[in-house]
Amino acid sequence: MTATQQGIWLAEQLSPGVSGYHDTAVLRIDGPLDAEALRLAFGDARAVHEAMRCRVIEVDGEPQQSFDAPAPEWAYTNLGPVAAQTRAARIERLTALTATEPFDLESDPLWRARLIRVGSDEHMLILVFHHLISDGWSHGVLLQTVLSHYAARAQHTTLPPTADTTAYRRWLLARAAGEQASVDSGRAREVAALLSEAPYRAALPGLKGPANDRLAAAVKLPVPDATWTSFDRACRRAGTTRYMGLTGLFGHLLSQTSRSGRAVLASPVAIRDAPGSAHLMGCLINVVPIVLAPLPTADPAAALAAGREAVLTALRYTDVPYRDVARALGPLTTSNDPVTNIGVEEFNAPQEPVRVGDVVVRPMPRGHVRLRHDLALSVARGGASAQLLHPVQAWDVNEVQSLAQNLAELISKAAASVTPE
Repeated sequence: MTATQQGIWLAEQLSPGVSGYHDTAVLRIDGPLDAEALRLAFGDARAVHEAMRCRVIEVDGEPQQSFDAPAPEWAYTNLGPVAAQTRAARIERLTALTATEPFDLESDPLWRARLIRVGSDEHMLILVFHHLISDGWSHGVLLQTVLSHYAARAQHTTLPPTADTTAYRRWLLARAAGEQASVDSGRAREVAALLSEAPYRAALPGLKGPANDRLAAAVKLPVPDATWTSFDRACRRAGTTRYMGLTGLFGHLLSQTSRSGRAVLASPVAIRDAPGSAHLMGCLINVVPIVLAPLPTADPAAALAAGREAVLTALRYTDVPYRDVARALGPLTTSNDPVTNIGVEEFNAPQEPVRVGDVVVRPMPRGHVRLRHDLALSVARGGASAQLLHPVQAWDVNEVQSLAQNLAELISKAAASVTPE
C-alpha cells in the first residue's frame, strides 16, 4: 500500500464510515436507458479496473490489498409509482443512505451503485467509492469506461478492447518503493523545514471549533461567468493556471482575515506521470503542503504570482508522503490533518453532460461530502465555478458566505487588471 492508503485505512479504523473517505457521485440519466446494459457495463468496468476488485485485509496488524473482492450487488429502486411531490425527498434519503453506509474493508467490495428509476426516461445513478480505491481523477476514467461499454452492450456491438488489467498493482508497488526512497534520502525533512511553525491553524471569524460530524456544505463563489473568463485571461497573462491563481488569492485572503504570518494549505495531487497512468482508476494521490507568505499589498498580480510559485514549490515534493512530512515535524496533536486545518483542491471530475446514443448523462453537484479540514477551496478544472467547503457544525454559515464574497471580490479585481484580448 502507498502511504496515502495506509493513512486512509487507519482513519477508517478510528471512524468507520464517517472518516471522510467515502467518495459519492450522482449522475442524472435522461433518455431511454437500457438498465441491463448499464449493469453489464459496470461488470465490464470491474474487469478492466483492478481497483474495483480490491479489498483490504489485515495481516499481523498491517493492511494489505487483495484483488479478489466480490462484485457488489446491483441495487435498483423504482420510484415511478411514487407521487411526484415526494420523489425528491426519497431520492435524497436513498443517496444519503447509499453514501454513508460503512464498507467492510476486508470482506466487501469497496464501491457500490444504486440505479433509481424516476420516470420512463429519467434515472438517477448513485455511485459510492471508498477513497482506498479511487480519487477525483478516477471519476472521469470510470465514466469513460462505463459509457463506452454501455454503448456496445446497448447496441449489441463488439466490446472495447481490454487494456492491461494489472497496471494499477504495478503502479502501487513502484509508488511505495519511491516513497520509501524519498523518506530514506531525507526529503521529508526538507518539506518539514518549510513548515517549521506547523501545525498551522487558521483562526477565522465564525469558526466555532472541532465538529463531531464533519458533513460538509458548499458555498459557491458569487462570480459571474464573464468575470471567470476575464480571470482566466489574467492568469494566462501571469503565466499561471486558474488553480494556481485562486490558491494565491485564497492564501492572501486567509492571511488577511486570520492576521497570521502565512497560510498553509493541504492539497491532494493526482500522481499520474508514469506512462499509461492517466487511464488508471485507483487511489493515485498524495497530499502536498502549499505555503504562502503574506503579501504586503492586495495587488492581484502579486497574489497570482505568489500562488504559482507556492504551488510549483509544493509539486517538487509529490514523491514525499504527507504522513512522513507530519512525522518529521514532530509530535502534532490533531484528530484530522496534522499539518493544517485548511485545504485546497482542483476537482477534475466530469461536470459536462455526455451523450451516448439517445441517452444523456449529467453529473450532479457534489453532496454528502465529509471534510477533514475546517475549510477548503474546491476549484473546478472544467467550467466556470469554485466553492468553499466547510463542515456545517463547525461554522457560522454567514461567515463562510462572507469569505466567499471577499474571495469573489479579489477574483474580480484580478480579472479587471487586464485589458480584453
